[in-house]
Amino acid sequence: MTSLHKDNTGDEPLFAFDDDQVDHQEREKWKILVVDDEPDVLAVTRMVLSSFTFEDRGVEIHTAESFSGAVDLFKDNHDYAMAFVDVVMETDHAGLDLVRFVREELGNNDVQIVLRTGQPGYAPEMQVILEYGINDYRTKTEMDNTKTVTAVVSALRNYKNIVEARRAAQEHEMAKAINESKALFFAQISHDFRAPLNGILGFCQLLMLSPLETEQLEQVTLIQQSGRHLLSLVNDILDLSKSDAGKMELEAIPVDISGLVDETCKLLRTQLKPGVTLDLNLAQGIPRSLLGDPVRIKQILHNLISNAIKFTEHGSVRVRVSAHPPSSQPGMHALRFDVADSGIGIPKDRIDSLFGVFEQADSSITRSYGGTGLGLAICKQLAELMQGGITVVSEEGKGSTFTVTIQLPESAIEPSMSKERVPIRSVDQPDAKATVNVLVVDDDPINRMLLERILRRREIQVTVAENGIEANSVAQQQRFDLVFMDCLMPQLDGYGATKQLRGVDAYKNVPIVALTGLDTEGDMQKCFDAGMSDFLQKPMNLEAINAMVDKWLILPDSIAKE
Repeated sequence: MTSLHKDNTGDEPLFAFDDDQVDHQEREKWKILVVDDEPDVLAVTRMVLSSFTFEDRGVEIHTAESFSGAVDLFKDNHDYAMAFVDVVMETDHAGLDLVRFVREELGNNDVQIVLRTGQPGYAPEMQVILEYGINDYRTKTEMDNTKTVTAVVSALRNYKNIVEARRAAQEHEMAKAINESKALFFAQISHDFRAPLNGILGFCQLLMLSPLETEQLEQVTLIQQSGRHLLSLVNDILDLSKSDAGKMELEAIPVDISGLVDETCKLLRTQLKPGVTLDLNLAQGIPRSLLGDPVRIKQILHNLISNAIKFTEHGSVRVRVSAHPPSSQPGMHALRFDVADSGIGIPKDRIDSLFGVFEQADSSITRSYGGTGLGLAICKQLAELMQGGITVVSEEGKGSTFTVTIQLPESAIEPSMSKERVPIRSVDQPDAKATVNVLVVDDDPINRMLLERILRRREIQVTVAENGIEANSVAQQQRFDLVFMDCLMPQLDGYGATKQLRGVDAYKNVPIVALTGLDTEGDMQKCFDAGMSDFLQKPMNLEAINAMVDKWLILPDSIAKE
């Protein structure tokens, strides 16, 4: 049979040579149901479609001669692409009953239903189209071979679009669910990584405050440096994962850019090798106060400057900050940060891939200088979030210049007048007294021990609990002046424990400080919504803990900070 044969690159119907059908047998076929009580109609329809293909797929034709027969087939086959349905069969409206059954009882709105009738009077076209879920309506007298094929092509094209749209929606929902799962996973990983790092770095600090021999002090210092390096890597990996999951958040608070850059350079000058200088040039016209995220801006600068220092054995590292005229957006300012060094430079063939994840100029870089290659990728993502970007110009053996641009809006508030990064609730402070009692709640025994030892150095009375249930039990027996509350714990977490404590009159105004390895604004807000007063992120150092104590307690002179 060769009445029509076209190239299979499109979605045109084909009547192919019988031998050509072998190529299509292995592919899944479109399922079509033909329902009619006239055997001749079934036979003719099967013959017309016997060699038909649509998008290089043949058809698998099923037939039924009654309402009940069609119902059984629909129940057994949920993937019919289309159905030709006769109206008048064992009853005058059997076909309409079948349509209602498919749409309402089976809930199948995908299959394309074409009504065919030899007695239009039993089912007026307008009424049927309005009241029943059909896709086309034809009289048998007009359904010649060509119109039958046309109806099938139209139905299959609609069915394909419906299926693809549903698949796309499902894939979108799946991707959304995966991203949400990733966010939850990395939040838990963040907590789990920072908890042991809290113990490592915290006890290193305590050890360095105790009498140590020179060799012992050197070893403890190396442990502390290794712990800080590991924390930096953990933070980079978590930042990257948050960005991939669309969870990277930026604050908008007043920032003194000049002061922030100066502070960063002062901090990093301690890393300079002998004979290498770090020069800072702040151009005129940098606004005094802009709205931005100081932590993320500092993260970009810290990464670029520390990289420049790391790869520079001789010469200098030069940092220049300038402000360009406001962009077309009123109230916005374009900032440019240039970090130039006289270091090892970057091969030309590696520059294009430098800002990719886990990319470095040479595999030997990791062995010689350390690092994972995540820093520049994160800098690029952060700069783009601030409506900017990052570029590099480099010559191997002569140094590199990294340029970051960002856009920030003006701020009417001076940075010195701005609120602290973590919002604080107003609570009553306890009266000065000889003994100050603090409750430490954490499921990690090392973290409990660390906090207890740091607090006891200031002669503070410390009680510990390992979960929210135990904390509430202890709190019923005595009143504490301050509570350090871990957020993620078994049995009863810190959020639930805090809500319970706030329900007790004696603890309505007692400061409760969250201890957590989580680090997003949403995590902070969850703490405050639970009734916590402040937020301390792990790993915690001695200075941060002492600062939190001084913030919330009025200590007698006899137990003031050493």
